[in-house]
Amino acid sequence: MLTEGIRQRGLWPASTEHMHTRLRGAGLALAVVLVAGACASAVASPTPSGGPTFTPSPTNSAWPTDSASPTPTPTATSSPSPTSAAVNFDTALGKAKLLAPAADGGVLAGTELNDFGIDLLRRLDSSGNLCASPTSIALALAMVRAGARGTTATEIDNVLHQFGTTGQASEIVALLKALKGLTDAGTKPADELDVANAVFSQKGMNLEQAYLDALSSGFGAGVGLLDFQNDPESARLTINQWASKSTKGLIPAVLQQGDITNATRIALADAIYLKAAWDHQFEPTATKSLPFTRSDGSKVSVPTMAIDTSFQYAAGTGYRAVQLPFKSSASMTFIVPDNMASFVAGLTAAQFGTIEHQFTARSVDLTLPRFSTESRVDLANVLAAMGMPTAFGNADLSGITLDEPLTIDHVIHQANIVVGEDGVIASAVTVVTGKSTVGPPPSPVTFHIDKPFLYFIQERSTGAILFMGRIDDPSATT
Repeated sequence: MLTEGIRQRGLWPASTEHMHTRLRGAGLALAVVLVAGACASAVASPTPSGGPTFTPSPTNSAWPTDSASPTPTPTATSSPSPTSAAVNFDTALGKAKLLAPAADGGVLAGTELNDFGIDLLRRLDSSGNLCASPTSIALALAMVRAGARGTTATEIDNVLHQFGTTGQASEIVALLKALKGLTDAGTKPADELDVANAVFSQKGMNLEQAYLDALSSGFGAGVGLLDFQNDPESARLTINQWASKSTKGLIPAVLQQGDITNATRIALADAIYLKAAWDHQFEPTATKSLPFTRSDGSKVSVPTMAIDTSFQYAAGTGYRAVQLPFKSSASMTFIVPDNMASFVAGLTAAQFGTIEHQFTARSVDLTLPRFSTESRVDLANVLAAMGMPTAFGNADLSGITLDEPLTIDHVIHQANIVVGEDGVIASAVTVVTGKSTVGPPPSPVTFHIDKPFLYFIQERSTGAILFMGRIDDPSATT
């Protein structure tokens, strides 16, 4: 079980009593790695086809503009690996300082991310449990976009709805600042959101100075120099160590054997780790086994949490939804469609926003299955089908290097989520009575989530969807 694996690695307290006094809520982590290999005339360019392949996994930072003048050899400084004192590699650094954040606080970036995320949700496998982070995927692709040119750049811009395009680096800076603010909010117990970005390139390959400057100004990132060509396995393990540390050990091996070869020249990585407490606790003693109807109509008994309090609630044609706040500036929305396949097929970011605008405070008798799930997927075929096939074939990534032509080989995304009851939280109630002149308050709502549902975790100031997914069968993951 995922939760058990987390406890064995010491990320959750072993004592149940201690868990109740700190956090039993949500712990999420993921890593995205884009791997680009050198194009060689002897090797045919990949032609994406078919759909994504999901592979269950046992479990499961450094921070982009366009310009042209090359720098033959970037200045390299010897730096310790961010993962282990026993592993060292040189780092190429840009000369540009981190940009000032956009004045809108990253709201535009959040809107573009959500457009991309909902597009992606419609493309992913329509059955089974799912966990993914559009924010992580988009940030990794934005680091690619900083070195893309021509048709390759245009296609990436269209797929990402302009997120990360030329001139939007300050939006990314603002987004990352807003996400960092979630952890800095000073909540008790503290919610934690860590976002890490890094690029690893072939040692000795000449990187364009404009690309290094784009990474430093938009992401605050440098480039780790690894020897993919002569020691691909060591490079793979180094990147896995970085991802493992960035996700607190929840994703110890995002790259499998064969993902990195001696043709690999660059790997662009993003990792997100979130640990957050519900603002309203689920009393653990109220959890009991209740029936859940799976997508095929069969029923299974699963541990189900219960709470009766005020939440943001919405109901419309073909769906019901509830939003649960965390202690920080984040929340988790659950949507239960009458028909999952048709609802997802017709879902757009605008419609998702409409659902959010329809939320009103209601007293909700809520039940929610405890669940955990994880996904690993190579998104190359999906992204190509979404409108950026050139990046995986005749790519123009000359903004990264002119040494040899590059094309994207894999877009490997791994994510996991655990959702359960909260720990103890302090609460206070103040009652002010008054005579209403707008009619009686709405009647209480009973909302028992006992069939397949969608979930979305958002940072509230930007609206950015950090994590999203679908649960068809909670019993498969608890």
